[in-house]
Amino acid sequence: MTAERVYRLLLRAYPPDFRAEYGPQMVLLFRDQCRDGDVRTLGFWVTIIFDVARSAPALRAEAWCARVSVNTRAVEVTMKIAAMLTVLLAALGIVGATGEWVAGSKGSMGGRYVLAVVLGVFASVLLVGAGIAILLGARWGRQPARLALFASLVSALAARLLFPWMSIFSQLVGFGLPVALLIALYWPRRPSAVRAA
Repeated sequence: MTAERVYRLLLRAYPPDFRAEYGPQMVLLFRDQCRDGDVRTLGFWVTIIFDVARSAPALRAEAWCARVSVNTRAVEVTMKIAAMLTVLLAALGIVGATGEWVAGSKGSMGGRYVLAVVLGVFASVLLVGAGIAILLGARWGRQPARLALFASLVSALAARLLFPWMSIFSQLVGFGLPVALLIALYWPRRPSAVRAA
């Protein structure tokens, strides 16, 4: 394998766009270095590998950040869809808790059962509020949505502890949805280029 082929393999560490723009010039520079230096020495290759190891990760990170910045608009649209889904699922959660109440009212209901159903309804109402806060995020910011999601998660957990026979749907909506949305809301992202323009 020739030295140039080894160097071309090392260039794979750089982002594709960078390679397309600067790859040919880098290969020409490498040919000049091969002509001026001894390709068979360890020092020559240590210098080349050190240069690639120093610059390629930084350029990869820069390319990744630029791609994330471009995709910020898509993330915002996804968050809006998730907020609408949250409102819908929370409304279904309220209907489900009401169904639990109706089913429990036919027999004798204990205080723990009533409190669990009330906490379930409260958690669903908080989810509705969180979904609305996400939809109106530009006006209010993300903090109200985060607080509502956290309070909803705590309420659902308390309801689960009081009444351990919650339905799978209630558990998924009560635990999975707030956790997923909290992760999404705390995920760092750059401001949208569309909004800045």
